Amino acid sequence: MTVVNRNNIETQHDLKGLPRHLALTAAAGLTYQMQVSDTILIVTSSGADAAGIVTLPSLAEAAGRFYFIVAPTGATAGDISLYEKETGSEFARGDMDADDDHLLLFSDGVKWRVILDGVA
Repeated sequence: MTVVNRNNIETQHDLKGLPRHLALTAAAGLTYQMQVSDTILIVTSSGADAAGIVTLPSLAEAAGRFYFIVAPTGATAGDISLYEKETGSEFARGDMDADDDHLLLFSDGVKWRVILDGVA
């Protein structure tokens, strides 16, 4: 049986701590760069005109990890757009503009794979 030293893995991959649940409240013009450890991200908009941009972590740094992103108030309070760090452009399925839009993504190190596209 092999014992995995989680602290050593985190140091090697610069994960900055355990996977975490992060809730953001977007005011108009919010931009947020996801960290590798932001595995569950809930983004809510605070006003009717609020729109936010969330940039996914680097594909290479996120390789082998899953990310769940949800916009519970997408349509009622503006939309949230996901952008790719490498290209600086919007992710193909990254427009979260309906209430409870959600995505489960996986990074294979080369491309973001959509595991679940939960468009409300």
